[in-house]
Amino acid sequence: MTRTNKDVELSERLRQQIEHRFGDRGKFRLLEEASGIPASRWKNFFYKKQEATSPLIEFWTTKFPEDESWILEGVKRPSKEDFPFLTSPPTRRQGETMGDRLNWVIAEWASPKGDSLFAYLQERSKDEIAAEEWKAVFLGKAQPTAEMIALVCSSRPHFTQWVLLGSVMSKIEVNPTDKASIERWKEFQSQEWNTLQKMILKSREKEQQQGP
Repeated sequence: MTRTNKDVELSERLRQQIEHRFGDRGKFRLLEEASGIPASRWKNFFYKKQEATSPLIEFWTTKFPEDESWILEGVKRPSKEDFPFLTSPPTRRQGETMGDRLNWVIAEWASPKGDSLFAYLQERSKDEIAAEEWKAVFLGKAQPTAEMIALVCSSRPHFTQWVLLGSVMSKIEVNPTDKASIERWKEFQSQEWNTLQKMILKSREKEQQQGP
């Protein structure tokens, strides 16, 4: 089958996303568990023995719908200036269940990927929540426990209401799927920063008045 430039470019974008989301260690086994497609097919694709097939693309765009326009068309994601968080905006599907929402917050918070991510989360829980339990939530095979939510939201408290309820009722919390909520949160953060700067300036002025 003749490969077109479009096929090659699409495949390269998919390889980038595989590395971005699944990391280096154990990624083909994880992909097999998540997709039901043999690890050997993912490996052959990743190492450029073939281009992306329809089953690979269909799995990826279903599992990660926020990647669809990038994978299929190369449409860039919003810049950090437009979306002030450390990962792509969640899709409507990512807001459907508590597990979906927690997975998004984990991606926004933690930098390790794949097996390294699950090991990191186990370590952060002081070994009280096993890596296999975190993996089950990542793969959508289990919903998160209260302990998982408490751990993640202790580092990202402004997402707590969204994770638990799918919506927010406070300007110090943010719903990353709602543009108005994002803007309110950005305004609140800006106000907090301005207040902090004024406090620092006032403290310095007081120190200067007091002298050595």
